[in-house]
Amino acid sequence: MFALPLATLSGVLATGALAATGIGQATKFRARFSTSRAGAASGLRLQTAGRLPQTGITEPPAVRETLVLPAGTRIRLAALPQCRASDAMLAAAGAEAACPKRSRVGDGSADGVLGGMAVHFGIGIYAVRGSLVFAAERDRQPLKQYFVGVSEGTRLVLTVPTLGGRIAPTAFAVRIAARAAAGGWLRTPVTCPPSGHWTATGYFQGVSSAAANAHPVTPAQKLVDRIPCR
Repeated sequence: MFALPLATLSGVLATGALAATGIGQATKFRARFSTSRAGAASGLRLQTAGRLPQTGITEPPAVRETLVLPAGTRIRLAALPQCRASDAMLAAAGAEAACPKRSRVGDGSADGVLGGMAVHFGIGIYAVRGSLVFAAERDRQPLKQYFVGVSEGTRLVLTVPTLGGRIAPTAFAVRIAARAAAGGWLRTPVTCPPSGHWTATGYFQGVSSAAANAHPVTPAQKLVDRIPCR
């Protein structure tokens, strides 16, 4: 399951400590390169989905998704066209206004439930100072709220606030295109196993905040996807 960037709903505030905290069951994890060729520049498509938490269970302050791509994958977020906007600029103007158009490297969407009502948001993905910024949008208009994804070896780590557990996410889908310049920001492993597929793993876990040093507050859930290769 993946938390949604819905902090734009400024009237909804997190309050107090939650006695029962957990995330709903993750039901879908699909991570695919845009090419099946080994040793090639590639884009990335990611889809996740999950059930709502059980009655009486509230989402943690943030949900961290760790995408572990196949061994031998090369991730170089700094190779993408960069935006140099500060965190303060992103918060004040939104990535759509603070960043050059060329730094928008992907798109997507997020769905969830807030106060019993279904919500849907678009997502614009920007390369910002060596990280990925997932900016919330509605009808292509910036909502001035975002979360950050960072790379660690073959991992992409995304940590998203949930308005103090008031948002129950149900679906998330994003895509980042391949880039040929400078050898590409993402390259597939140089060999394809005899099985004809690589393996990607997704871990989903509630954490204490959206900060990089947040600690886990729920057990991690694990899903696996097989990526065709040749």
